[in-house]
Amino acid sequence: MDQNEINEILSRHEEWLRSNAAGERAVLVDVDLRGLDLRAADLRNADLRGAVLSDADLSSANLSGANLSQANLFGASLQSALLHEADLSEADLRRTNLSGADLRHVEAWRANFKGSRIDPGELHALIGCEMP
Repeated sequence: MDQNEINEILSRHEEWLRSNAAGERAVLVDVDLRGLDLRAADLRNADLRGAVLSDADLSSANLSGANLSQANLFGASLQSALLHEADLSEADLRRTNLSGADLRHVEAWRANFKGSRIDPGELHALIGCEMP
């Protein structure tokens, strides 16, 4: 998928989020999105199961409630992204930049975060602990 195609899908998804009648939910199951510019994209409640997002720029994107289970996010930038209540089960997040990302209530069963950059407070939120 190229940048123009994803921009059109994002536009229809944003319309769907606004109206819930028009537009179309972004369903990008197993789609190759590697290296694309998704900065500040509104992907709330999108279906990205198994999507390849390696080296994609998702900085400041809103992925709240999105399904990213089994997605490949190797080396992606999720700096300052909103991932509140997203499903990252079995996702590959190795070497991902999650600095400043909102990881509250994320489902991360068997996700691989090896080598990722995560703020200490968000790491506590990710595993459901409170900081002292």
